[in-house]
Amino acid sequence: MIHEFKKEWITANITEDCITFTEKFGRYLVDNGFTTSQIRNVFGEIKRIQMSGFKDHKTDFLLLRPKMAYASKRATDKDKRATGASEFEKVLKEAHQAVASGKDGDNTRFENFCDFVEAVLAYHKAAGGRD
Repeated sequence: MIHEFKKEWITANITEDCITFTEKFGRYLVDNGFTTSQIRNVFGEIKRIQMSGFKDHKTDFLLLRPKMAYASKRATDKDKRATGASEFEKVLKEAHQAVASGKDGDNTRFENFCDFVEAVLAYHKAAGGRD
């Protein structure tokens, strides 16, 4: 799945291709043992940063990467066949880096990142994602 991700969805704008990807990715995550709770742990932190102001909480944003790595490892340790956690981490790491590589205070990239993760969560749930 990682090879289908395009940084332009974060750096420029969400496109129809992005929505198609998030739908496919959400279904992939369900099929590969990634739970709604695992996505919501990351999404909850993203929304907290969004509500508090991205510009003032860049450190919290940067710390999302180690949190995602921890969540992925924990999920994989629990079930070796649950490869969805690892793929989620890879895709979100790419999306995260697309935000972090922008100019200081680039709120548009962060908002695209939020929308991207929200779309993945929505399609994951629509595909029957369990808690």
